[in-house]
Amino acid sequence: MRDDEQSPSVLELPQMAEAFEALRRGKHIALKDGDIFHAIKMNETLYAQLFSKLGFKLVHHPRDFFYFLDQSNFTDLSARIAVFMFILVEHLADQGDTVEDAVMTRRFAYKDLPHLHGERYPTYMREAGITTPEDLAAIVRTMERFGFTRRMDAETFGFDVPIYRFLDLCMEMASKAGESTEKSPAEETDDGEVTS
Repeated sequence: MRDDEQSPSVLELPQMAEAFEALRRGKHIALKDGDIFHAIKMNETLYAQLFSKLGFKLVHHPRDFFYFLDQSNFTDLSARIAVFMFILVEHLADQGDTVEDAVMTRRFAYKDLPHLHGERYPTYMREAGITTPEDLAAIVRTMERFGFTRRMDAETFGFDVPIYRFLDLCMEMASKAGESTEKSPAEETDDGEVTS
């Protein structure tokens, strides 16, 4: 029997309506999402073809989660999430933590987040429209809706695998920033002389 005879038709795709609605609302679907995740993973090509005909691009991230890519629109919400993550990554790196391990394994308390403290961070957050602890908690709750975070209790949260969509970007930018600060306009030669 041919592979296409074994595959369900587009109309028979399991979890089709649920998957489409979740992805359309910006949800990132990972293993923790159970049946929807397995349905997409087992029928990825058919799902991608269907969604493409509807004008959506299904992305299967290397960390094994799915989302719709919208290259035409970097929303204010995306910008707020990016700022949130950039600040957290910088703060963890400044503390000497291994950023990826800390983000993916630690439980974070709202009251301990660095975003509204210090000189620079509150300025960045104000530019992103986040000025109060309530605003900060609201952005984390929004991130939960999209599959990036999970609530541990009323005061703490953790990150889920889809946060790699932002974490990879933050780590790459931090690395480039570190490289540019290490380079200087003049370089020393072996005998200690400076050349430009």
